[in-house]
Amino acid sequence: MARQRKVHSRKAGWMLAVMFNSLLILLPVIGARAVANAYDQDLTSREGAAEALQHAHEKLLEELATFGPRDEDRKLPYWQDRIIAELDTRDMAAVRGYLLASPQMLGRDLGEQIRVRADAEVSGTPDERLVRAALQKLPESVANRIMETERFNPPGIGAAEEEDLSPALDEGAAPTAPNVENPAVGETAAVAAVEEAPEEPVVLQANVRSEDDRRFQMLGSYADLSNMSLRWLQGDRSDELVVKLTGLGLVQQDHSDGLSDAAALSVSILKSARRSQRLTPSFSDYLTERVNAALPDAALAPALEDAFSELATTEVRADRVRDAYSTSIDRAGLAALESDLNQIQRLAAQTSPGGALTVLSIIEDGADLQRARLLAEAGGERLIVLVRERGLESLKLADAGISWNRNTVLEIMSLTAAGMLLFWVTLSTVRLYIRLPKRRAEPQGA
Repeated sequence: MARQRKVHSRKAGWMLAVMFNSLLILLPVIGARAVANAYDQDLTSREGAAEALQHAHEKLLEELATFGPRDEDRKLPYWQDRIIAELDTRDMAAVRGYLLASPQMLGRDLGEQIRVRADAEVSGTPDERLVRAALQKLPESVANRIMETERFNPPGIGAAEEEDLSPALDEGAAPTAPNVENPAVGETAAVAAVEEAPEEPVVLQANVRSEDDRRFQMLGSYADLSNMSLRWLQGDRSDELVVKLTGLGLVQQDHSDGLSDAAALSVSILKSARRSQRLTPSFSDYLTERVNAALPDAALAPALEDAFSELATTEVRADRVRDAYSTSIDRAGLAALESDLNQIQRLAAQTSPGGALTVLSIIEDGADLQRARLLAEAGGERLIVLVRERGLESLKLADAGISWNRNTVLEIMSLTAAGMLLFWVTLSTVRLYIRLPKRRAEPQGA
C-alpha cells in the first residue's frame, strides 16, 4: 500500500508541476492582453470605440462643471471674465471653448437656459447653435467684438470688390449719374437695390478656420531650406529641429506616398510652437529623437556637403538640397514620426491650429499627445478650457476612458480563474510534499 501511494504521489506531483509552470507562463500573457485592451487609446481600431468616446465625453463635461466658484451667483461673472481675458489676448480658440462650455460652467439654471435656446434654433450645427445661445449671456459690447472677429467672410469677395472700385476712383471716374429726366426713377431704383440686398446678420460660425489654416502654412520654399541648411552645416546657431522639420515637410509633399497636406499643417504647427518656445523641454527632446531617427545626421550632413561643394545658382542649389534631404530619409524612422504628425493633425482638426498650439504647450511625450487627441475628439474646443483651467492634469481624464467591452471582461475573468487555479495548485503541492508530523501518544497514568 505504501508503495502504491508513493506511485500515485509521483504522478500527482508531476501533474501539479506541469500545471504550475503552465499557469506561470499563461498568467502574464492574459494580464498583458487585458491591460493592453483596457488602456488602448486607438479608438478607431478598438471594439467599442463609440462607447469609449462617449465615456470620455461625459467625463469631460463633468470636469467642466467643477470650474469656477461654487456659488451659483458668481459663476456668470467668472465665466464672462475668462472670455474677456482670452478675447483681449485674441485667443479665439479659447473663446470658442468657453462659449461651448457655458452649459456646464454657468450652473444648473443658466446652463439649462442656454440648452433650451440652443435647441430652439434650427439653423447650423449643434455647436454653432450652442455658441449663439451662449453669446446672449455676455455683455453686448463683448458679444459684438466676438462676432466681428469670428465672422466668416469668403476669401476674395470683399478684397476683390475693393480692387475693382479703386482703379475707377483713382482715375477720377465719376459715379453713375442719376436719371435727370425722371429723378424718381433713380430714387426708386436705389431703394429697390437696398431692399434686394439687405444687410445680412452677423452669424458666429463654429469651427470655421480656413484663414487660421492658411496662416499656419509655414513650410516655406526650397530656397529658404537651402539657406537654413547652409547655416546649420556651418555651425551657425540654427534650430536643428526646425531645419529638419522643414526639409521633411517640403520633400514629402512632393511624393504621393509621403506626408499629406494635413500632415504638412502639423509640421507647420510644430515649427510655430518651437519658434514661439511653447514646447515643453521633455516634448522637445521627444520630437528631436523622432526627427533625428527620420533624418539621421550621419546621412544628411554628407549629402548637404556634396550639395554645397560647388558654386551654383539659387535654383540649382535648391534642387540639390531637395535631393540631399530626399536621399537621407530613413523610412522606418519616418513612419514613427508620421504617427505623431497624424495625432497633431487630428488634434488641430477637432480644435484649431491655434488651439493645437495651446494644447502642445503642456504635452510632455507621445502618450500625452494621444490623450490630448482623444479628449479633442470627445469634446472639441472644450479641451482648450480644460488646458487653461487644469494644465497637464486635464489630460488624466483620458485615462478614465476604458472601454469595458466583451473582450476585456472575458480576459479579466480568465485572469481571475487562472489566478485561483494557481492558488489551488500551490496549496495542493504544499499538502502533498509537506506533511506535518503526527502527534505521539503520551503515556497516561503512573
